[in-house]
Amino acid sequence: MNYKKGNVAIAASIVVAGLIIAGAVMFTNKSSAPTTTNPTGSNNGQTDEGNVENLNPVDENDWVRGNPDAEITIVEYSDTECPYCNGAAPNNDGIHNTLKQVMDEYGDQVNWVYRHFAIKGQKATTAAHSLECAGEIGGNDIFWEYLDKVYKDAGDNNGTDTSKLSTYAQEIGINVDEFNSCMEESRHIDKIQEDIDNAVATGGRGTPHSIIVAGDEKIVIPGAQPFQQWKSVIDSLLE
Repeated sequence: MNYKKGNVAIAASIVVAGLIIAGAVMFTNKSSAPTTTNPTGSNNGQTDEGNVENLNPVDENDWVRGNPDAEITIVEYSDTECPYCNGAAPNNDGIHNTLKQVMDEYGDQVNWVYRHFAIKGQKATTAAHSLECAGEIGGNDIFWEYLDKVYKDAGDNNGTDTSKLSTYAQEIGINVDEFNSCMEESRHIDKIQEDIDNAVATGGRGTPHSIIVAGDEKIVIPGAQPFQQWKSVIDSLLE
């Protein structure tokens, strides 16, 4: 496939211009600790104390939605408790719903990798760990089915009800005893922290933080951008 860097740069510039018009996000400090949600974002790749080239390659430990051999990969770093991720924020669909729309639009041309950026307290960590437990027990497809349930609940209720996590697992056929054991043992805390560290290394300072990968191209899409912004960049990459 022939990636047209000029067109991609133009599309990325359009996205950045839109972000500036929408308003820059304020970061609390210059430390490596992310502390805010990020409704629209203001960066374009060489982000605050990070570099998109630090992105960990997608491997067998990742959760991938769609065609694993797709021309374009979207790596999303997200937090179930972030209203711009789950759709609870006013006048914003939330990145989870937007990326589902992207997948519907592009089919096998795009895949979607979910990574954790659980920075909004213990509830975020608990929900992130439940996602990993669901995937460990049920595999990739069950991970995504469970993820959709958790995000819908969080969006509808402005946050995850962690008391319902085992119920969600049971509803989609996960063995609840295995699920509860996984949760109690905190088996996946290291993986969650690794994802958070990599999000920060690539410049993430708020949620959501996403990177489009197409061949050697890596383009940061900060914040919860509308579908048309995603479409502009993806269409340029597919030309």
